[in-house]
Amino acid sequence: MHKYWHFIDIPFSPDRTPTEQPASPNAQTQIALFRRTLASPVATDDVKSYDLSWLLHLVGDIHQPLHATARFTADLPHGDNGGNSEKINCSGCSETTLHWFWDDTPGLGDDADVASAAAHALPPPDPRQVAIRDENVWINESFELARQVVYQAPVGAGAGPFTLTEAYRS
Repeated sequence: MHKYWHFIDIPFSPDRTPTEQPASPNAQTQIALFRRTLASPVATDDVKSYDLSWLLHLVGDIHQPLHATARFTADLPHGDNGGNSEKINCSGCSETTLHWFWDDTPGLGDDADVASAAAHALPPPDPRQVAIRDENVWINESFELARQVVYQAPVGAGAGPFTLTEAYRS
């Protein structure tokens, strides 16, 4: 449901292939809308509860770098759909696309106790980062991580398949 809400395909091209602008609605437009609704004195509690659950989901989504970009190359002139068109080989991975690899990186389990323990093991957050409330900053950070980390070797030009090394996986 609401397929286009989960991402914003900010375009880039390492080989100067022409790019296409992100479709709308997208994660950025919806986060902004939900924030306005939650601040609205006239929105009903039913609407606010719906928008709050989506806001939390989409804020999580845009922190995955491939939810913030599309790479355009000569082999993929209409973009790679946030890595969904990039095939991978990955020993021990269940994923077959670059996007799914990055979606699954935090883990695949659905045990709340395991997730809670993992969260408690994280270092304390940087208060300066926590204070950033502008969704465009979050989106741009994810976009830059995609360009500078996700699309680096062994991920090359085109649709792959790319064999992910242990160094890349870690």
